[in-house]
Amino acid sequence: MNIAGVTHVVPTEMKKKIKRNETLFGRRIKQLKVIIEDDSYIPKGSTNSYHEFIFSMWQALVTGRKITPKMELAITKVVKKYTEHLKKEKDPKYRKKKLDYIENTLSKLHMLKRKLHECKYTKGYTVDKLYFLESIEKQVYDRSSLSVKQRKALNKMYIQFTKRIEKSEKKDLTL
Repeated sequence: MNIAGVTHVVPTEMKKKIKRNETLFGRRIKQLKVIIEDDSYIPKGSTNSYHEFIFSMWQALVTGRKITPKMELAITKVVKKYTEHLKKEKDPKYRKKKLDYIENTLSKLHMLKRKLHECKYTKGYTVDKLYFLESIEKQVYDRSSLSVKQRKALNKMYIQFTKRIEKSEKKDLTL
């Protein structure tokens, strides 16, 4: 029934698509939102392509983009992977192992810092190495892991510092 002088508001095509995605994938939208907001899973400012993919899938759902079966499958995999992550985080054995790793790694980093000071390098060199060690320490706190390259770099530093200390001790003995 049309009443004269009354305009009917017809939703735009985009609003229809957004509404369709909300009805079809409402639960997935909420799940992806939770995943995106979890800083322990996706750190702020992360440039990891997987994290960017998660965000783009959420955006596709929210902005009304057409979701293909392949995209739907990928979103389901993201949610499954996140639930596995949560289960692992709540497992007391895993948490203890993680805390032990952090504690062990931090003690090694502190030992490296002491060795660095014993070496008596120039102030600039010492500051550079301390900056590197501090950034590694921050990553261990945040992510509880180190890359292979980082571990190799730390091993090289350990060997270098040890040799320098041994050399200086030999010099002291000969004097």
